[in-house]
Amino acid sequence: MQRDQKKFKDDFDFLKCKWQEPCVDPATGLDKAAYAAELRKIVASFKAKETWMMIKARMFKLGCEKVGIDVSPHDWYPTIASWHRHRQPPISGILYNRSNELDKLECPEVRKSINQGNSDGTWNMWKDFDHSIPWWDDVLKLGFPGLKKRLLAYWKDDDFYRSRLIAADALLTQLDRLVAQGKKRLCDATELQRARMEKQITALENLREREPRTAYEVLLFIYIYWVDCELFDAFQVRSLGNIDRLLTPYYRADIKAGRTTEDEFIEQLKYFWWQWGSIDNYWGQPVFLGGTKPDGSSEYNEVSKIILDIHDELALPTPKVQLKMSLKSTPDWVWKKTLDMARRHSSIVFCGEEPMGRALKCMVADCTDEDIRTLTVGGCYEFGLKDGYNSTAIAHVNLLKPIEQMLEDAKNGKFKAAIFAEFKGEYLKRLAAVTTKCMALAYEWEKTIGKINPSNVFTLATGYAVKNGKDAFVDGTERGNASMILQTGLGTAVDALLAVEEIVYGPKREMTLAELGNVMAANWRGHEALRLRMLRSKRKWGNNFPAANRLADEIVKCYGGAINGKPNSKNGRFFASGHCAKQFIVLARKTGATPDGRRKGEEMSKNISPTMGADTEGVTALLNSVANIDACDLPADFPLDVMLLPYTVAGDEGLDAMRVIVEQYFANGGCAIHFNVFDVEQLRDAQENPSKYANLQVRVCGWNVRWNDLPRVEQEAYIRRAEEMGR
Repeated sequence: MQRDQKKFKDDFDFLKCKWQEPCVDPATGLDKAAYAAELRKIVASFKAKETWMMIKARMFKLGCEKVGIDVSPHDWYPTIASWHRHRQPPISGILYNRSNELDKLECPEVRKSINQGNSDGTWNMWKDFDHSIPWWDDVLKLGFPGLKKRLLAYWKDDDFYRSRLIAADALLTQLDRLVAQGKKRLCDATELQRARMEKQITALENLREREPRTAYEVLLFIYIYWVDCELFDAFQVRSLGNIDRLLTPYYRADIKAGRTTEDEFIEQLKYFWWQWGSIDNYWGQPVFLGGTKPDGSSEYNEVSKIILDIHDELALPTPKVQLKMSLKSTPDWVWKKTLDMARRHSSIVFCGEEPMGRALKCMVADCTDEDIRTLTVGGCYEFGLKDGYNSTAIAHVNLLKPIEQMLEDAKNGKFKAAIFAEFKGEYLKRLAAVTTKCMALAYEWEKTIGKINPSNVFTLATGYAVKNGKDAFVDGTERGNASMILQTGLGTAVDALLAVEEIVYGPKREMTLAELGNVMAANWRGHEALRLRMLRSKRKWGNNFPAANRLADEIVKCYGGAINGKPNSKNGRFFASGHCAKQFIVLARKTGATPDGRRKGEEMSKNISPTMGADTEGVTALLNSVANIDACDLPADFPLDVMLLPYTVAGDEGLDAMRVIVEQYFANGGCAIHFNVFDVEQLRDAQENPSKYANLQVRVCGWNVRWNDLPRVEQEAYIRRAEEMGR
C-alpha cells in the first residue's frame, strides 16, 4: 500500500523509506504486481509474432510509460517504481524463464554440466548481466533526445533499430510523465519545497528537450538512466562514473553564472547519495573519483572534497567509493582524508592508476597511455577501457576443490603420490583441466546472452553499438566484450597443499595420503590436536613463507594461463580475475574439510588475500607475499584485503603507515586494496550490544555491510582474524 506523502515527517524520513516501500502515486500507473502481470501478457501476446528483441523493447516501454511514479516534495529526484532492490524486478523472472527455454533448446548438455559443477562446488556459474558502464562523457553530451537522434542517424529498417527506437521514445515519454506529475504535486509542497520542486520540474523539462547543462541536470540524468537500466532493462549499471571529474565543469559554470550555490549543490549531492543508501543493494553501488588530467596533474579538486565530505558525513555503506590513486600526482590532502575515512570503516577502496594501467596493457594489445588515463573503474574492483566496459563475470572456479577430490581419491585407492612434487603436479594438472572445462562451457553458454536479454538503454548509450547494429552488452564495443572467470580460495589452496606436504611427506610422515583422506572425510573427527596445529601453522600464505610464495605463484600462473587471452563467443576474450565476490562463503559451503585445519563448509580465503586469521606475521609480510604473484596473471582485477588493529593506525603516524602500505602494494603491482580496522573487544561488544553500533561497517569483499546485518558465523570469522592479529 502506498504511504501517504503527508505522513513523512521530513525529507530524511522519506529518503530512508523511498526504496524500501512503495512511495509512488498509485494514480500514475501500475504497482509491482500489476506490472508483472502486464509483462507476462506482452510475452504471451507477441511471442509467436515478433522477435524477442522487439518483445524486450515492448517490456521496457511498459516500465517507462505505465509503472507508478511520483515527484515528491521531500526529494530532489523523482520516484520511479521504488521497489525494494533486494527483491528482483519483475522482468528478471521472465528473463530467467527465457534463459531456461534457450538452454533446453540450444545447449542442454552444457547446462547439465554447469549445473553439476554448481551443485558439487567445483565452480559457480551464472549468466551475468551485471557489468555494464556507459562512457558517461559521451552520453552526457547527447542527453536522452540525443540518444534517439544518433540512433536515427544510423537507421536501418530492421528489428535492431526498431526495438531501440521503441526504447528511446519510451525514455522521452517517461520524462513527459514526470514533468506532468511534478506540476500536479506542486500544490502539496510548502514554500521551501515548492522552490525545489520547480527546479526539478524545469530540469526534467530540459532533459526532455536537450542534453544536461548544469551539475544538477547531470545528476538527474545519471539517476534516471540508472533506474531505467536496472529496473526495466535488467542490466546493472556498475558505476555512476568518474563523478567528480564529470561534475566539475558544470559546477564551476553554475557557480560563475549564479545558477546555484555551494550549499544547494551539496544538498543535491546528499540527496543523490541517499538514493543508493535507500536502495541499499548488498553489493553496493560503485562510483569513482580522481584520476589524472592530460597534463599529468590530478583530477582531485574542490568537487572531490565536497563528495568525500558528504560520503563521510552520511556514513552509508553504499554508494561505495573507488579512488583512482596515482603515485605521481594524487595530492597529500586526498591521501590523508581518505585513509582517515577508511580507518573509520568508510566504504572506500584504493585503486592504483599505474598498476591498473599495467594490467590493462596485459589485456588490450594496443592499449595507450590515454587509455590508461581514462580507464573506467566499476563493479567491485574491475577496470576497463572507457568505451569498452561490457564484461561478464561468468564463472567462479573453486581452487580448493581439486585438493578435496584428490584426497577422496586417495582414500578410495584411486590416487597415489610418492612425493609431494607428484601431489602438487597432479593438483596443477587437475586445476588446469577444470579451469579449461569451465571456460569451454562458458564459451557455449554465453552464446545465448543476447537472445535472453537484449540491452536497450546500454546499447543506445554506446556509439559503436548503434553505428554497427550490435548489442552493446554482447559484442557492441570495439575493444571490450570480455568475459571474466574468477577464482576463489587461492590462499586456502596454498595452505592446504603445504599442510599435505607437512603431514604426509614431511620428516615425521605422520600418516599416509589415504589416511589423511579418511581424516578429511571424517571432518577432522578424532584429530583435533592435529587440526589446531595445522590451523595455527605459520606455513601459510600471507606470512612471506618462501614455499607458500612459490606455490601461490605456480597456482596463479596455472589458473591464469589456462584463461587469459583465449577467445570468447562475444568477439572478445577471456581473462582471469583475482576477485571472488561472496563465493568464499558460497563455494566453501560445498567444500569438504581441508588439511590446513579448515572444517567442512567453513569459509575459504577471498580475493588474493590469506585465509581469515592465517596472516599472523604482520602487514609487511603480507605485502611481500603478494608481491610474488603478478597482476598480469590475474589482469581482470587484483584485489587485496588488509585487516589492521586500531592502535597501529592511530594518529598522523597511523595515516602515514597506511599510506606506506598502499604505496608499497601499488609499487609491487597490486591494483586494489581496502581495509578493515578493528580490535577483538570492539567486535565482541558490537555482537553483544548491536544498538550501540548501528553504523559500524565491515568490508566484506568489494563492498561494505553494516556489522549488524552480518550473520553471526561471518562475524565470528572477523573476530577470529582480529584475535590472531592480536596474539
